[in-house]
Amino acid sequence: MSEDFGLDAIARWPKPTIEDYLRARREAEQAPPVVTALPMPEFAGWGAVRYRCLLDCGWFHEENPGLETPGPVLLPVGFATEDLSAAIASAAEIRSKAAAMRVEQAIAAHFAEAHPGR
Repeated sequence: MSEDFGLDAIARWPKPTIEDYLRARREAEQAPPVVTALPMPEFAGWGAVRYRCLLDCGWFHEENPGLETPGPVLLPVGFATEDLSAAIASAAEIRSKAAAMRVEQAIAAHFAEAHPGR
């Protein structure tokens, strides 16, 4: 059994194709949405999005979505317009989820430090 997962066996596994990545992307797009506990943001004049502490202590976390570096856009050979649209939307969704995770982690760290037990 351990031989099935040795380096030689893993090297013989089929390599993922662009179709595998596109299928995984479609499956992820059809998955139920992730529930988040982000507070309503404020929009600063310079493009930043500010999330204030829900307990009104004065703390806030800022993100600047305009500074996000776009990730790779994977397209199949002979792609159609809808493939391009789906790839761009998927890349944007990935960046959006990463930003939400950063905000949630910042809020959790703030609560652990400034409002322990809440």
